[in-house]
Amino acid sequence: MSTERLKDALDFDLIADVFVSESITASPAELHGQLCGYLASGVTLPLEDWLTMVAEFCDIEGWKEDASRAAIVELYTATLTLLQNGEFALVPCISDEDADLCERGVTLSQWAHGFLAGYGLSGQKSTLSDETKQVLRDFANISGMQADMRALEDNNDNEADLTELVEYVRLSAMMLYTEHHDINPDADHTKHGFLH
Repeated sequence: MSTERLKDALDFDLIADVFVSESITASPAELHGQLCGYLASGVTLPLEDWLTMVAEFCDIEGWKEDASRAAIVELYTATLTLLQNGEFALVPCISDEDADLCERGVTLSQWAHGFLAGYGLSGQKSTLSDETKQVLRDFANISGMQADMRALEDNNDNEADLTELVEYVRLSAMMLYTEHHDINPDADHTKHGFLH
């Protein structure tokens, strides 16, 4: 599957629509951050375990719509493929450029919060490199900026700062992943029949 198609599966509005149709009040950005944090910690996360985590995170018994489950499975498979294929093309599932700057900032904070939660949930207690500790500290700072983000005004300076922050988060998440996992350019987890 092409990189662009994979990135489409990480579209914030797509997952937000799933949450609406399933009456889920949680943040799609935080859910995706949790997935990325868990995977970046160096542990394996089988699909069924991920679906259990999603149900707990979203506080649901099961899916009302098959299409909702399929979108969540695709979020998982696309994320895993983008992390593994070595193209460094993973993007955080946050509000896109059409949204107000403050909304994009808040969803970035939520994503960082989710990443930290996922990293912690993985139970990885191995010695962290200084670089990893720094990234996790930075993510904690970004996670704590939700109030500041809500007050962000739309202007070019803020736009540039936020774009830089998103890029830092994106690259840092992939760097942490590659610290623990081998890159596999042929990885495509969308082909394993998970969607049926």
